[in-house]
Amino acid sequence: MKIVAILVLAAAALSTTAATAGAASGACPDQNNPNEIVMAGGSGQSTQLGKPFGSPFRVALANTNGCPLTGNLAGVNVIFSAPGSGASGLFSSTGTNQAVVGTDAQGTATGPSFTANDTVGSYIIAAHSDYGTVGFAVANTAAGIPTAIAATGTADQQGLVNSQFGQPLQARATDANGNPVQGVTVTFSVVPGVTGASGMFLGGAPTATTNANGLATSPPLLANGTPGKFTATASTEGVSTVATYTFDNRPDVTTLAVVGSVNTSARVDARYRHRLSVTVRDATGHPIEGATVNFAIAAADSGAAATFVGGSSQATATTDANGRASSPPLVANKSAGSFTATASTGNATLRYRLTNVSGAPASITAGAASGESTVIQTRFAVPLAVTVTDQDGNPVVGRVVVFTTPPHGPSGHFANRSRTIRVATNRNGIAVAPPFIANRIVGGFVVTARVEGASPRAAFALVNKARE
Repeated sequence: MKIVAILVLAAAALSTTAATAGAASGACPDQNNPNEIVMAGGSGQSTQLGKPFGSPFRVALANTNGCPLTGNLAGVNVIFSAPGSGASGLFSSTGTNQAVVGTDAQGTATGPSFTANDTVGSYIIAAHSDYGTVGFAVANTAAGIPTAIAATGTADQQGLVNSQFGQPLQARATDANGNPVQGVTVTFSVVPGVTGASGMFLGGAPTATTNANGLATSPPLLANGTPGKFTATASTEGVSTVATYTFDNRPDVTTLAVVGSVNTSARVDARYRHRLSVTVRDATGHPIEGATVNFAIAAADSGAAATFVGGSSQATATTDANGRASSPPLVANKSAGSFTATASTGNATLRYRLTNVSGAPASITAGAASGESTVIQTRFAVPLAVTVTDQDGNPVVGRVVVFTTPPHGPSGHFANRSRTIRVATNRNGIAVAPPFIANRIVGGFVVTARVEGASPRAAFALVNKARE
């Protein structure tokens, strides 16, 4: 049987060779019916998702001998079939992935228009007939179809009421591969804010077509006469998301009013009790919502300063519906003293005076009087003085220091003949006792100084000398 099969195949090969040779030499048979189907056009093309292919799929009846066909060639059914899932499409005549077409008098069958589905990929469209099957290699591509739109350029702008904003809106359309898409229509729209702030595009309808870089630019945008914030969008058909822009209509005149006091204080290393708060109003006295207020702290030459929570010396806040804006909490640094802070918006600035107050007394230091001597019943030349500081070395102001002399033996008294005197520290943290006079007894003794209500103490070693 194998030998018979080999002979049959050999005979068929010889017949085909002879037929081909005969066709080449013009010796075609008088009766030449089709025995195969061949592609006549449509393979190797691609189209965008949801778009029809540019060329139809076409097949033709043929004979392997290469000779012209004879007989009735019309009416041979050809079934065009696309994949049932994944990348594929639909034939216009049936609305499905299959269509049946009969050959014409020349033995040619042309498939109906075929539209790609929404799945990217390459696939084969098969053409089946009684004379065999051929396949058309095609592809659905997302290239050139916008799938995203994003704001570019300046997406957040401020401008005066009834004035043109500095930059038009600009948006970029890209396809699934992130490449710019040219020729896309972009629509720009304005969404008014809660205060009525809005704007209008100049010079016609707010649409534009993307260029070779995928960019579309709006007409100029003019702010209306209402202060406040509003938004605008850019959109294009087939893309569910929009590009968003924010705008702030600023009044041509603004005023700032302090909420609370412009003078406030806190202990060093501690948080200020109140934040910096202001109210922003327009020229008519109405509160402005959505205005940006800039807060800034300037350190004093003494080093006294503060920072906003987080460590910065600057902060911004947006006014609420009542026109009020508040800074983050403030924290005093380690240096006592006064310094300034500002709140500003538009053409208005408000100044605050802040003071870091020294902490609790941590040390008391005796002055130069310790070790002095004087003749009995005379005044010591150097006054008894102490300096009181906190743990950071800042002078403690207004704290009472109690100076006390010994009740017996060598000692002395202050000008009012008192053995104990109470003196408040000055702005440098220094307390100076009144003049101190030696008593009648010769010898050394100690005058103590302590901060009332605190533990720090200091001592002055003094000597009463005999008269010569």
